[in-house]
Amino acid sequence: MCALLLVLAACGKNDNAAKSPQVVSKQLSAADVLTVQAQDFAQVVAFTGSLKPIKEATVSAESGGTVSNVLVDEGNAVEAGQVVAVLDNQSVRESLQAQRAQVQNSQANLDLAATKLKQQQVLFGKGFVSKLALEQAQNEYKVALGSHKAQQAELAKLNKNQADAQVRAPISGVVYDKLVNNGELVNAGGQILKIAQTKVLEIAATVSAEQVTFVKVGQEVSFTVATGAPVQTGHIVRINPVADASTRQFTVFIHVPNANGDLKAGQFAQGNIVLNRVAQALVVPETAIHQADGKEFVYVVSQGKLNKRPVTSVLKDATTARVAVEGLQAGDAVLRTELLGIKVGDTVKLPVAEK
Repeated sequence: MCALLLVLAACGKNDNAAKSPQVVSKQLSAADVLTVQAQDFAQVVAFTGSLKPIKEATVSAESGGTVSNVLVDEGNAVEAGQVVAVLDNQSVRESLQAQRAQVQNSQANLDLAATKLKQQQVLFGKGFVSKLALEQAQNEYKVALGSHKAQQAELAKLNKNQADAQVRAPISGVVYDKLVNNGELVNAGGQILKIAQTKVLEIAATVSAEQVTFVKVGQEVSFTVATGAPVQTGHIVRINPVADASTRQFTVFIHVPNANGDLKAGQFAQGNIVLNRVAQALVVPETAIHQADGKEFVYVVSQGKLNKRPVTSVLKDATTARVAVEGLQAGDAVLRTELLGIKVGDTVKLPVAEK
């Protein structure tokens, strides 16, 4: 009888065990969950554009002549006022020599007219000559003075032409285009070479009508000119207030320091305009944030179970689709997005970290 009771009791235990629900943990993958860590976070606007010199100048001949010597080559640095080329104009030299003689003659005529006028003034004062004779002497002096001034003006013009034979750089910079060689003939106004200032470069970047609202003068910019190239920085100096009629894009002008010449005009830049920053923020993907009753929350794994955690968005970056939030702690495991088949309260297993 006792043995039978023991058997029945044992059978009862086995039946109860079979009826109790078995808890199954759902395994999460590394693609499903993110462990948040504090990091510096920025809201940015992406841009592209080409680097160009902040200032350029074309060096031209003030007067025509044969190029005697170009003193600089492409890539050479020059200072404002530096002689960069020398012209040889034989006709100017010959005209200058003749004009100097003309000035000497006109000076002699003026001196003679001045002496005559002085004599006539003395004689007229003593009553020895008429007023008409005095006026005639005065008129001769005026004519001689006018002629002398005209000859001096022509001499000054020729002297300038002679001085212009030494062609000078109008700005400081780097020669990037040499347009003539020694022995070539150039006319007045003919181009000789081109200079660019490259210590500061400029990027004309385009941003959309939606983005330009957040862009301000003085904002920081970071960019690269090639894959793997160092990150460069600059800042916005002005914004075109009128959009391009065809693209509806706004142009933002960025200045980039380039004292060491690492950057080259013409390089293509890709980068970001930094609109706002948050130091040591907890950042999650935009897809991790959900809403219920007008409030934001994320799914977190805590003590082996899936839970809701209320959060508040602090800063959103549309370029990277990430959001800095409040309400989390460093080390929290957050679902990147809502997963089918898993609900709040389910037992879950986090992915095993690779060693």
